[in-house]
Amino acid sequence: MTKKIIAIVGATCELGIELSKIYAKNNFDLIIISRNKEKNNNLKNLIKEKQKDTKVFSYELDILDLENQSKIYNKLNKPIEGVISLIGETHNIEKINDPMFLNITNINYSYLANFLTLFLEDFHKKNNGFLICVSSVAGLRGRGKNFIYGSAKAALISFLSGCRNYYKNTNLFIMTVLPGFISNQGSKLNKVEKFLSISPHLMANKIFLAQSQKKEILYSNFVWRLIMFTIKILPNSVFKKVKF
Repeated sequence: MTKKIIAIVGATCELGIELSKIYAKNNFDLIIISRNKEKNNNLKNLIKEKQKDTKVFSYELDILDLENQSKIYNKLNKPIEGVISLIGETHNIEKINDPMFLNITNINYSYLANFLTLFLEDFHKKNNGFLICVSSVAGLRGRGKNFIYGSAKAALISFLSGCRNYYKNTNLFIMTVLPGFISNQGSKLNKVEKFLSISPHLMANKIFLAQSQKKEILYSNFVWRLIMFTIKILPNSVFKKVKF
């Protein structure tokens, strides 16, 4: 039986590794894309050890290399069932004129969206395919602490929402993932953050299940859905006084 192929962009982060293992276990061949060749090879070897009959293709791409995006996409040349994007840069900008401003906005939205449209165009032509994109609850309302990052994630959320409407009469499925804190190795979380966090393994399982159920919006848990609902309805006069 011919396996379906899924592309995972930003595959070498901890969540990407867990997703790679889950999809390989569930009879998908993998295309893993990240900017680090060594990490790509490590992930490829890990998957092959666990699932010997899984084909794994790896490609190196820095999402900021706009010219190389099309080159990498054209090299894929395979019938791809879906794509999962885990690309993101969480640097907190302390000054509005921080030199990282463009990198943050381009990585989290503009250059990433440009790459994803290549897959979407192909899915549209064959009237089949899915896109799962991990954004952030930070994009649901701007906080002074990380509003540049949050604004880029907000743009990504709006882009995905627009895509769902644009492709509403097709067989394309588009999911927006809005995790809160993910307890990656080495992450320093306080007690509250630990309580609200989720492991990469559990988050990956939730994504896989939500994709099979065709959930368009996925939070890591109900608590985050409730928190963000409350934050979104706070009056501006109150929200500006909240420190978090």
